[in-house]
Amino acid sequence: MRFKLVSGILGYLIFLFSLSFLIPILSGYLLGESLKELFWMFGAPLLFFSISGLLLSRILQSDESLRDRESFLLVGITWFLIALIGACPYYAAHEMDLTGENNLTPVRSIFESFSGFTTTGATLLEFSDIDDDGYFDLPKSLLLWRSLSQWFGGMGIIVLATVVLSRLIGGGVQILRAEMPGTDIGKIKPRMVETAKLLWLIYVFLSVLETLLLKFAADLSFYDSICITLSTISTGGFCPRIESIAYYDSVLVESIITSFMLISGINFVLLYFFFSNLIKTGPSIFEKLRSSVEILRSNGEFRFYIFFIVVGSFLVFLGRWAPLIDTVDTPHLENIRTTVFQTVSLLTGTGFTTDVYTFWPSSSVFVLLFVMFIGGCAGSTTGGMKIVRIELLLKALKRELFMVIHPRAVVKLRIDDKTLDENLVHNIAVFFFIYISLFLLGALALLYFQEDWALIDGIGASLACISNVGPGVGAVGPNFNYSDLESPSLISCSLLMWLGRLEIITGLLIFFPGSYKE
Repeated sequence: MRFKLVSGILGYLIFLFSLSFLIPILSGYLLGESLKELFWMFGAPLLFFSISGLLLSRILQSDESLRDRESFLLVGITWFLIALIGACPYYAAHEMDLTGENNLTPVRSIFESFSGFTTTGATLLEFSDIDDDGYFDLPKSLLLWRSLSQWFGGMGIIVLATVVLSRLIGGGVQILRAEMPGTDIGKIKPRMVETAKLLWLIYVFLSVLETLLLKFAADLSFYDSICITLSTISTGGFCPRIESIAYYDSVLVESIITSFMLISGINFVLLYFFFSNLIKTGPSIFEKLRSSVEILRSNGEFRFYIFFIVVGSFLVFLGRWAPLIDTVDTPHLENIRTTVFQTVSLLTGTGFTTDVYTFWPSSSVFVLLFVMFIGGCAGSTTGGMKIVRIELLLKALKRELFMVIHPRAVVKLRIDDKTLDENLVHNIAVFFFIYISLFLLGALALLYFQEDWALIDGIGASLACISNVGPGVGAVGPNFNYSDLESPSLISCSLLMWLGRLEIITGLLIFFPGSYKE
């Protein structure tokens, strides 16, 4: 392990990240917040980490290229450190008595930051409304920082830095694959700098589009539109309003957010091919639209994605509808509206809420737990197991059943028109085992730390964190949050969120001694 090379790159990444503090400083100034408060929340961390990061990168500068394991370790360490740095504004606000009833100690600040950068959306902010405006009792610039941390975490700080790193030191391919494992990302463009630019261009385009729709079509404030968009496109789920999306009580707002949650759950490489086909010259707009839809339809993972959303929504609605069959004036349209929103929100790991779904029938809640476990597509901003892994495991099961009847048959596993390496099945089986093991160990640890918790509380919190969903069931359901957790529980949840966002393997490599041996 070439620690000098890794440390030099890490310093440069810290320098780049520290520049993001300029955004809440500018927004806070425009919102009329105190310059002194803005300096201590964002200006001081900006100066300290930009200078120290730049010095570290200059002192340890190297012309060597990264190797694969160094890239994976760099991703894991960078995510961890940036989440720690991102906690500074929360603690600074707490020290200046700007957080109201929110006791943002160092551990609690770190938890909120980890939740943001891992796009989990779990929060420990108190459900208090001192100013009677519906917002959490924090400075508006700090609430924007919460959503901004999710936006950066969604596509990945490492992917953003790849644009610069691939020019300076090489290793762009390794970093991008470590950040977005399981995607066929190298086929977009031959140069990683162009690949990263294209992915971020789509990301920014979707962000601008949703902001405009929420502002001008749904008539939300510009501030709310930006905060919600940052958390929607990243499938993060932080909302500046205490009641989350339920505050707006608008079909149009929910429809816009649901649409963009669905889009953000799709593989961004697939979205690239979809949009690039739409803007190419030549065919008519109807022909381009037809061929673009065919690109989506021909993708097996996308079909499974839509299947799980449709079936999941139907099963949740069925569970809610069955007890009300004999009642009069049952609000079926309202049930459909909240059912579809919550199913999409939890399957994509966004975690926005419009209803207290833990009060729904147990059958519906169980289905929601199941979709939280599944997650969205690989190469998207979602968490969970990912659809492509579920698809491959189902195909492997089908093959095993066929082989029992036809033991001499030779059957290759395929996804779309691609024949898969048999080692991939083994890798996914190992991932599945580790995922379930960490989920159960996390639940066990939480039940030890929170002695008053019931079994469903530990299971719900552990699944919500490792799947990067945020709100779970029981003690961390939508009508509660993580504010009552003890420090050991918050640390455990932070580690689960971090591992879940890094697809587990990348995070575990940091603790594997062989990673550091030449």
